[in-house]
Amino acid sequence: MTIDNEKMLLSFDSEVESPSSTYHNSLRSFKKNGMIELEERNKEHDLIKAGFLSGMGQLGKEVEIVAIHKNSCSTILGQARLESFRIYSEAMRKKCGGNANIKYAWFGSSKDEICNIISHGFSTITEPKSGECFGIGVHLYPANIHGVLSALEDENGLRHMLLCRVILGNTEIIEASSKQFQPTCQDFDSGVDNYLAPKTYIIWPSYMNSHILPNFLVLLRKSRKFLQNRILV
Repeated sequence: MTIDNEKMLLSFDSEVESPSSTYHNSLRSFKKNGMIELEERNKEHDLIKAGFLSGMGQLGKEVEIVAIHKNSCSTILGQARLESFRIYSEAMRKKCGGNANIKYAWFGSSKDEICNIISHGFSTITEPKSGECFGIGVHLYPANIHGVLSALEDENGLRHMLLCRVILGNTEIIEASSKQFQPTCQDFDSGVDNYLAPKTYIIWPSYMNSHILPNFLVLLRKSRKFLQNRILV
Protein backbone atom coordinates (compact mmCIF):
# COMPACT_ATOMS: atom_id res chain seq x y z
CA MET A 1 0.00 0.00 0.00
CA THR A 2 1.40 3.36 -1.02
CA ILE A 3 -0.40 6.50 0.18
CA ASP A 4 0.02 9.95 -1.28
CA ASN A 5 -3.00 11.93 -0.66
CA GLU A 6 0.87 5.23 30.61
CA LYS A 7 3.95 3.38 30.04
CA MET A 8 2.99 -0.24 30.14
CA LEU A 9 1.33 -1.15 33.42
CA LEU A 10 3.01 -4.06 35.14
CA SER A 11 1.12 -6.79 36.94
CA PHE A 12 2.37 -7.31 40.46
CA ASP A 13 0.22 -10.42 40.93
CA SER A 14 2.63 -12.67 39.05
CA GLU A 15 6.20 -12.61 37.83
CA VAL A 16 5.23 -13.29 34.23
CA GLU A 17 2.39 -11.57 32.42
CA SER A 18 0.07 -13.55 30.20
CA PRO A 19 -0.05 -12.65 26.49
CA SER A 20 -3.57 -11.30 26.99
CA SER A 21 -2.37 -9.08 29.84
CA THR A 22 0.52 -7.63 27.84
CA TYR A 23 -1.79 -6.98 24.90
CA HIS A 24 -4.21 -4.97 27.03
CA ASN A 25 -1.30 -3.16 28.67
CA SER A 26 -0.14 -2.12 25.22
CA LEU A 27 -3.61 -0.81 24.39
CA ARG A 28 -3.61 1.24 27.60
CA SER A 29 -0.20 2.61 26.71
CA PHE A 30 -1.37 3.59 23.23
CA LYS A 31 -4.50 5.27 24.62
CA LYS A 32 -2.54 7.17 27.27
CA ASN A 33 -0.30 8.56 24.54
CA GLY A 34 -3.15 9.85 22.39
CA MET A 35 -3.78 6.86 20.13
CA ILE A 36 -7.48 6.28 19.43
CA GLU A 37 -8.66 2.90 18.14
CA LEU A 38 -10.74 3.28 14.99
CA GLU A 39 -13.88 1.23 14.73
CA GLU A 40 -14.64 -0.92 11.71
CA ARG A 41 -16.77 0.89 9.15
CA ASN A 42 -14.99 4.11 10.12
CA LYS A 43 -13.95 5.72 6.84
CA GLU A 44 -10.27 6.05 7.75
CA HIS A 45 -10.18 2.53 9.20
CA ASP A 46 -11.68 0.94 6.13
CA LEU A 47 -9.53 2.98 3.73
CA ILE A 48 -6.29 2.02 5.47
CA LYS A 49 -7.31 -1.62 5.88
CA ALA A 50 -8.35 -2.03 2.25
CA GLY A 51 -5.25 -0.27 0.98
CA PHE A 52 -2.95 -2.23 3.27
CA LEU A 53 -4.29 -5.60 2.16
CA SER A 54 -4.31 -4.55 -1.48
CA GLY A 55 -0.71 -3.38 -1.17
CA MET A 56 0.32 -6.83 0.04
CA GLY A 57 -0.68 -8.29 -3.31
CA GLN A 58 -1.04 -12.07 -3.31
CA LEU A 59 0.03 -12.14 0.35
CA GLY A 60 -2.88 -9.93 1.45
CA LYS A 61 -5.16 -12.89 2.04
CA GLU A 62 -2.63 -14.24 4.55
CA VAL A 63 -2.76 -11.09 6.71
CA GLU A 64 -5.34 -10.24 9.37
CA ILE A 65 -5.72 -6.59 10.39
CA VAL A 66 -6.40 -6.79 14.15
CA ALA A 67 -6.71 -3.07 14.96
CA ILE A 68 -5.97 0.39 13.59
CA HIS A 69 -5.22 3.32 15.89
CA LYS A 70 -5.11 7.01 14.97
CA ASN A 71 -2.75 9.52 16.57
CA SER A 72 -5.01 12.25 17.96
CA CYS A 73 -2.00 14.39 19.00
CA SER A 74 -4.06 15.23 22.10
CA THR A 75 -1.29 14.90 24.70
CA ILE A 76 1.12 17.73 25.50
CA LEU A 77 3.92 15.85 23.74
CA GLY A 78 1.64 14.99 20.83
CA GLN A 79 0.67 18.63 20.36
CA ALA A 80 4.33 19.65 20.50
CA ARG A 81 5.23 17.05 17.85
CA LEU A 82 2.42 18.21 15.60
CA GLU A 83 3.40 21.87 15.94
CA SER A 84 7.05 21.02 15.31
CA PHE A 85 6.09 19.09 12.19
CA ARG A 86 4.06 22.04 10.93
CA ILE A 87 6.91 24.48 11.54
CA TYR A 88 9.47 22.29 9.78
CA SER A 89 7.04 21.61 6.92
CA GLU A 90 6.64 25.33 6.33
CA ALA A 91 10.38 25.92 6.57
CA MET A 92 11.03 23.13 4.07
CA ARG A 93 8.36 24.49 1.75
CA LYS A 94 10.13 27.85 1.67
CA LYS A 95 13.54 26.25 1.21
CA CYS A 96 12.37 24.07 -1.67
CA GLY A 97 10.48 26.71 -3.60
CA GLY A 98 6.98 25.80 -2.49
CA ASN A 99 7.08 21.99 -2.23
CA ALA A 100 8.23 20.39 1.03
CA ASN A 101 7.89 16.94 -0.59
CA ILE A 102 5.80 15.44 2.21
CA LYS A 103 4.95 11.76 1.75
CA TYR A 104 3.25 8.96 3.64
CA ALA A 105 5.56 6.09 4.59
CA TRP A 106 5.54 2.91 6.67
CA PHE A 107 7.76 2.00 9.62
CA GLY A 108 7.72 -1.51 11.13
CA SER A 109 9.58 -2.69 14.20
CA SER A 110 9.17 -4.56 17.48
CA LYS A 111 6.26 -3.81 19.80
CA ASP A 112 8.62 -2.31 22.39
CA GLU A 113 10.23 0.06 19.90
CA ILE A 114 6.86 1.14 18.51
CA CYS A 115 5.60 1.80 22.07
CA ASN A 116 8.71 3.87 22.80
CA ILE A 117 8.27 5.89 19.62
CA ILE A 118 4.63 6.61 20.45
CA SER A 119 5.53 7.53 24.04
CA HIS A 120 8.80 9.42 23.57
CA GLY A 121 9.61 9.75 19.89
CA PHE A 122 12.46 8.19 17.91
CA SER A 123 15.49 7.82 20.17
CA THR A 124 17.82 5.24 18.63
CA ILE A 125 18.95 4.28 15.15
CA THR A 126 19.13 0.59 14.34
CA GLU A 127 19.70 -1.18 11.06
CA PRO A 128 16.56 -2.30 9.23
CA LYS A 129 15.39 -5.68 10.44
CA SER A 130 14.93 -6.78 6.84
CA GLY A 131 16.25 -5.62 3.50
CA GLU A 132 19.29 -3.51 2.74
CA CYS A 133 20.66 -0.68 4.89
CA PHE A 134 21.09 2.70 3.23
CA GLY A 135 23.12 4.83 5.60
CA ILE A 136 22.60 5.51 9.30
CA GLY A 137 19.08 6.85 9.67
CA VAL A 138 15.44 5.92 10.10
CA HIS A 139 14.35 3.74 7.17
CA LEU A 140 10.74 4.12 6.06
CA TYR A 141 8.93 2.63 3.09
CA PRO A 142 6.38 4.15 0.69
CA ALA A 143 4.85 0.69 0.15
CA ASN A 144 3.84 -1.41 3.14
CA ILE A 145 4.99 -4.67 1.54
CA HIS A 146 8.59 -3.41 1.65
CA GLY A 147 8.48 -2.71 5.39
CA VAL A 148 6.18 -5.36 6.81
CA LEU A 149 8.99 -7.87 7.37
CA SER A 150 10.63 -5.37 9.76
CA ALA A 151 7.57 -5.61 12.02
CA LEU A 152 8.64 -8.26 14.51
CA GLU A 153 6.11 -10.65 15.99
CA ASP A 154 5.34 -10.11 19.69
CA GLU A 155 4.23 -12.61 22.34
CA ASN A 156 0.65 -12.43 21.04
CA GLY A 157 1.62 -13.09 17.43
CA LEU A 158 0.97 -9.44 16.57
CA ARG A 159 3.11 -7.12 14.45
CA HIS A 160 3.09 -3.32 14.65
CA MET A 161 3.47 -0.83 11.81
CA LEU A 162 3.31 2.96 11.88
CA LEU A 163 1.97 4.96 8.96
CA CYS A 164 3.76 8.29 9.12
CA ARG A 165 3.93 11.59 7.34
CA VAL A 166 7.51 12.32 6.35
CA ILE A 167 9.16 15.57 5.26
CA LEU A 168 11.61 14.60 2.52
CA GLY A 169 12.56 17.96 1.02
CA ASN A 170 15.34 17.53 -1.52
CA THR A 171 16.47 13.91 -1.69
CA GLU A 172 19.80 12.36 -2.63
CA ILE A 173 20.73 8.82 -3.59
CA ILE A 174 22.21 6.74 -0.77
CA GLU A 175 24.11 3.61 -1.71
CA ALA A 176 23.45 0.29 0.01
CA SER A 177 25.75 -0.34 3.01
CA SER A 178 26.67 3.35 3.15
CA LYS A 179 27.77 4.75 6.52
CA GLN A 180 26.43 8.22 5.73
CA PHE A 181 24.51 9.77 8.65
CA GLN A 182 23.75 13.29 7.42
CA PRO A 183 23.19 15.14 4.13
CA THR A 184 26.25 15.50 1.93
CA CYS A 185 25.57 19.24 1.73
CA GLN A 186 22.91 21.83 2.60
CA ASP A 187 21.18 21.24 -0.72
CA PHE A 188 19.85 17.87 0.47
CA ASP A 189 17.50 16.95 3.31
CA SER A 190 16.91 13.18 3.16
CA GLY A 191 17.94 10.08 1.28
CA VAL A 192 16.34 7.57 -1.09
CA ASP A 193 17.53 4.33 -2.62
CA ASN A 194 16.30 5.30 -6.09
CA TYR A 195 15.20 8.62 -7.59
CA LEU A 196 12.64 7.34 -10.08
CA ALA A 197 11.02 4.59 -8.01
CA PRO A 198 12.14 4.82 -4.38
CA LYS A 199 11.43 1.84 -2.17
CA THR A 200 13.18 3.32 0.88
CA TYR A 201 13.26 6.77 2.45
CA ILE A 202 16.10 7.64 4.84
CA ILE A 203 15.60 10.34 7.48
CA TRP A 204 18.82 11.38 9.20
CA PRO A 205 19.16 11.15 13.01
CA SER A 206 19.16 14.93 13.50
CA TYR A 207 15.77 15.17 11.76
CA MET A 208 14.03 12.01 12.97
CA ASN A 209 11.73 13.72 15.49
CA SER A 210 11.01 16.84 13.45
CA HIS A 211 10.55 15.32 9.99
CA ILE A 212 8.54 12.19 10.92
CA LEU A 213 5.01 12.34 12.35
CA PRO A 214 3.31 9.00 13.16
CA ASN A 215 -0.34 9.22 12.09
CA PHE A 216 -1.69 5.68 12.35
CA LEU A 217 -0.71 2.41 14.03
CA VAL A 218 -1.69 -0.86 12.36
CA LEU A 219 -1.69 -4.11 14.34
CA LEU A 220 -1.63 -7.19 12.15
CA ARG A 221 -1.20 -10.91 12.33
CA LYS A 222 0.44 -12.98 9.59
CA SER A 223 -0.33 -16.64 8.98
CA ARG A 224 2.27 -19.40 8.88
CA LYS A 225 1.58 -19.70 5.17
CA PHE A 226 2.65 -16.06 4.76
CA LEU A 227 5.96 -16.76 6.45
CA GLN A 228 6.52 -19.86 4.32
CA ASN A 229 5.62 -18.21 1.03
CA ARG A 230 6.87 -14.65 1.48
CA ILE A 231 8.58 -13.25 -1.55
CA LEU A 232 11.48 -10.91 -2.11
CA VAL A 233 10.32 -7.44 -3.18
